[in-house]
Amino acid sequence: MVKKEPEIKSGPSTTNNKSDIKVNNQFSLTINFGDSLNVLALIAGIYLIKRITKKKKLQKHMEQWP
Repeated sequence: MVKKEPEIKSGPSTTNNKSDIKVNNQFSLTINFGDSLNVLALIAGIYLIKRITKKKKLQKHMEQWP
């Protein structure tokens, strides 16, 4: 037995297929100045620590010489 699918009949109608496509490509770059200040503070801190330790090493070295 073969079943037949019932045919769907539609009345006279008009289809209005309208496709509106709007593309809004937008690239945004946000810069947080707080982050850059933290990086600068970190670099300055490392520089100062190295400078202070170098100065202390030189003082110890000079004290050892008679």
